[in-house]
Amino acid sequence: MSYLTGASLEVLHLILYNVDQQSDLYQCALVNKSLYAATSPLLWREPKLLARGTKRKDSISFWLLRSFRQARIHGLHATSLGHYIRTLSIRRCTTLQDMRQVINNVPLVEELVIDISTLKDKDMERIAIKCPQLKRLSLRFLTDGSDRFFEPLRHCTNLRELSIIKVHRSLNHLKSLKHSGLEKLTVHSYYCFDEISLGLTFGNIPALTHLDMAAMTEAYFRHYQTLPSPTLFPGLTDLRIAMPHHTTTADDAVVSFFKAHPLICTLSIKGMIIDPVIMTSLASDLVHLKRLSFINNGHLPPLTKSLPLVEKLTVRDCHMNVDSTVRMAMHLPNIHYIHVGKYVYSSRHFNRNFVGDILQANGPTVESRTHLTHLDFASHDSVPGDLMVYLPRRMDGKLIQEDLERIRKTALGLVWID
Repeated sequence: MSYLTGASLEVLHLILYNVDQQSDLYQCALVNKSLYAATSPLLWREPKLLARGTKRKDSISFWLLRSFRQARIHGLHATSLGHYIRTLSIRRCTTLQDMRQVINNVPLVEELVIDISTLKDKDMERIAIKCPQLKRLSLRFLTDGSDRFFEPLRHCTNLRELSIIKVHRSLNHLKSLKHSGLEKLTVHSYYCFDEISLGLTFGNIPALTHLDMAAMTEAYFRHYQTLPSPTLFPGLTDLRIAMPHHTTTADDAVVSFFKAHPLICTLSIKGMIIDPVIMTSLASDLVHLKRLSFINNGHLPPLTKSLPLVEKLTVRDCHMNVDSTVRMAMHLPNIHYIHVGKYVYSSRHFNRNFVGDILQANGPTVESRTHLTHLDFASHDSVPGDLMVYLPRRMDGKLIQEDLERIRKTALGLVWID
């Protein structure tokens, strides 16, 4: 074989799969019929539209429908272009009619992001019927639908991830998620919290491993206390809870939830006042905890018991003095490094207390008071070898914000305070 274009479609596809730029793939598609056939599935796998606006022509759905019609006009019937699509994002400027027609033409789509707030019950039925391979579904700005809105998703046997972002209505329709095969569930509600019905439960999801709740957490824990069975998600390993403004929730409800879900290994608590009872429960009840994050929780009480498996601790926008940090370090045997952010904000500004006298004393004081090694991340060479996590080496040896974010999210054995 003397020419690459003489290779089989399978070989060409494997080669082209390593091309990152859509523009380069497009140029390959123009070479000949073989490269067009090998490139088309990759070009259509995740169609995107870079234009911004609020008109119909600014939506990817409009142009997809136009492409589908052009393909039929030119007799391209062998494989519908919509069969190549695996990931599709439908923006808010899309009309319901355009969305419905697109859904009819993407039978193999695996991930859907829908930014339309006026979805009807029949739209969910259409998605369940027309997209049987759906694995991930994200709905944003949901304002409509009945209490049976999610019932059709029971027929999506491959659905594993569901995100409901910015819900502005009652959450009774979440009851339809009971006994589903979901593994990851995200619910961010911005509804009037005092009016949320106690029927909002979405418990009894045996396969669930990741649960992310924002704004509705207080109402959920209030409802949780009324349930006969405390164990709702027997396989839960990742829990992220957030409250709007330094809210206090019932300690016994939170502790009871922790006791009933001891397999949690990643925990993030945002906007909730942390009492010593909850802090003690972290060590007593979450015996598998490995990653812990406190975000905007006001004053943090010190740890009183050891967390022997925790290998990553993040403290952001909280208040904690040097003595509390030292005592915390004594209870974290798998933590070896500490990083304290350099940007100081007074507690008078946006209620961001950060780390109290740690910031005024700066890093050397922290280093002298604890066995942890203080890291300032001044340059690439200041990052210990076991924290590199595949950081690229920059020409000037500096670390950019992207590098710091990657360290914060992935590095193990590190306390990150900012």
